Amino acid sequence: MRFGIRTRARQIARQLIVTAMPPSGTGPVVVVKDDAGRTVVDDYWNEHTLHQAPFLSAKESERYLRKRNSEYPLFPELMDLYGDHRGELVLDYGCGPGDDVTGFLLWSNAQKVIGIDVSAKALGFLRHRLALHHVDLERVELIRITDSTGKVPLPDDSVDWIQCGGVLHHTTHPKEILMEFRRVMKPGAQGRLMLYNRDSVMYHVWIAYAQLIVNNAFPGLTVDQAFTKSTDGPDCPVSDAWTPKRVLDIIAEAGMDGGFRGGYLSVMELEWLRKYGKGAVAEGRLADEHRQFVSELELDTHGYPLWRGRYAGIGGVYTISKRSETPRNASLD
Repeated sequence: MRFGIRTRARQIARQLIVTAMPPSGTGPVVVVKDDAGRTVVDDYWNEHTLHQAPFLSAKESERYLRKRNSEYPLFPELMDLYGDHRGELVLDYGCGPGDDVTGFLLWSNAQKVIGIDVSAKALGFLRHRLALHHVDLERVELIRITDSTGKVPLPDDSVDWIQCGGVLHHTTHPKEILMEFRRVMKPGAQGRLMLYNRDSVMYHVWIAYAQLIVNNAFPGLTVDQAFTKSTDGPDCPVSDAWTPKRVLDIIAEAGMDGGFRGGYLSVMELEWLRKYGKGAVAEGRLADEHRQFVSELELDTHGYPLWRGRYAGIGGVYTISKRSETPRNASLD
C-alpha cells in the first residue's frame, strides 16, 4: 500500500509539472524558426514524444540516460558518446526531449550544445530537464523548426560536432538536411548519424519472419510497409529502413565524406535472434534475401550478431565529415 501511495504521488507531481510547462522554471528559452508551413511530420512528433512525462529530479534524469544507453549494446561505442568536446559547439539535430543534449552537457565538456527539433512538447520537456540539472544557460540553445524545409538555422562554419540519432529516416528532406550539415560544419568538423538499418536482425528476422509469417501480422503488407508500422507507431508518417549504400550515397551527394560503422543492437533483437533465428533459416516461405541474411550471421565473443563483418543491429551508425579538396569515396570502413 505504501508503494502504491508513493507511485500515485509521483504521478501527480509529474502531471503538475506538465501543467506548469513551459512558462515556469528556469530552463533555456526555446527559439522558434520557420514556423510557417508545419507538416504532418511536425504534428506527429509534437504528439508522440519519446518521453511522455517529465523527470522529477536530476538524479532520475541521469539514471534514465544511463539505463537507455545500456539497453542498446554498442550504442555508446559506435556513436562515440559523449567524447571530449572541450571548447566545442555541438549540434544535436532532432534532439527530442534531450537525452543526448543532456549527456553532452553533463559529460563532454562541450562549450555549448544546440538542440534542434520540430516538437514544441519535446523541447518543453528538455527545457524543464535542463533546469533540474542547473545547466549554465550560456552553454545551451534550443530551437524549434519545421520539417517543411531542410534548413538548419545556424551560421556557416559554426559547428564542431553534429549528433543526429534516429532522425533522418523520419524526415521529408534528408538530403537537404545533410547539405545543411555540411554548410554549418567547421573545416575538420565531424558527426555521427544513426538511421534505421535494413541490414539488421529487426528487419530480416523480426519483421520479415516473426511478424509476417509466424504471427501473421500486417496481412497484405510488404516487409518495408510492415517495418514502417512497427517502429514509432502505426501512424508515423515517415519511417523506413535504409541500406548502408543508400545512406553513403546521399552523404556523398550532399558533399561530405562518410563511413558506415555498423548497426548497434537493441536487447530485443538479441532475444528475437535467439527465438526465431533457426526457424527463419528453415522457413521456405521466407524470401531468399532474408534467409540468406540470417544464415550468414556470425556471433562475436559477446554473442552480438555480425553480418559480413558489421554489427547487424537496427541502429545503423555513420560518420560524416566535410569533404577535403581531394574527394574520398564514401566507404564501409
